[in-house]
Amino acid sequence: MIGVSSRRMNTRRLIGYLLLNALVSAIVTLSVLWFWDRTHTSPRENPFPILTPSGNNATALSPAGETTLVVPTTVPVPEPTATPTTYVVQSGDTLGVIAERYELAVEDLMAANGLTDPNALSVGQLLIIPVPGSPAASPTEPPPTNAPPLPTATPDPNQPPPQLTIREVRSPGVITNETVVLVNAGGPVNLAGWVIRDATGRHYTFPALTLFTGGAVNLHTGAGADTVTDLYWNQTEAVWTTGTVAQALDTSGTVQARFTVP
Repeated sequence: MIGVSSRRMNTRRLIGYLLLNALVSAIVTLSVLWFWDRTHTSPRENPFPILTPSGNNATALSPAGETTLVVPTTVPVPEPTATPTTYVVQSGDTLGVIAERYELAVEDLMAANGLTDPNALSVGQLLIIPVPGSPAASPTEPPPTNAPPLPTATPDPNQPPPQLTIREVRSPGVITNETVVLVNAGGPVNLAGWVIRDATGRHYTFPALTLFTGGAVNLHTGAGADTVTDLYWNQTEAVWTTGTVAQALDTSGTVQARFTVP
């Protein structure tokens, strides 16, 4: 009996040891798996997919073999801005002449330069010639001082010769109003170097000024600021009296026009 009881006890101990060993093994295995799961990233959660080219686009390839389409971002390219041209007003110029030269409407030329009066031009004034896409200039914006010189137009051989006349001498003897009116009935002429003089030798020399067909320029005896239509002799006393002869001479000294003050 004692031998049978001893064998039963040993069997129970063996079974207990086996169960305890199985339990410990299961706990260790589960702990290892839990630790592995916590410390390793799942392939589906890989934050750095591998890009492979595919035509104009690219695909993201994950370790699990799944692909995701990645569309590239297009950066817009700004359109070039047109740069306006500048023009320096010459004597005899008008807004209409300048606008016609550049194939513009007078209104567009005025808007680009902030002008409200089409006759408010002065010799040497810098105008902005608008081109498509260029912004209008502010009327208070100072013009650039380094404008390039403008090319000289080639004379048209088919143009008639200039035909200048002294139309009248206004208010002779009155310094504040005395004015010689010179008109051109012929082809365009540059008056630079031309002279208006009286019988005593007093004379006025014209600056660079183009007088077009049908154009007129007023030479005031008194002081003032020159414009494209009005020039000032800056004398301190009147020049013209009744019977005085006014002469217009070209650059060669040839008398082209003569007028006797009535």
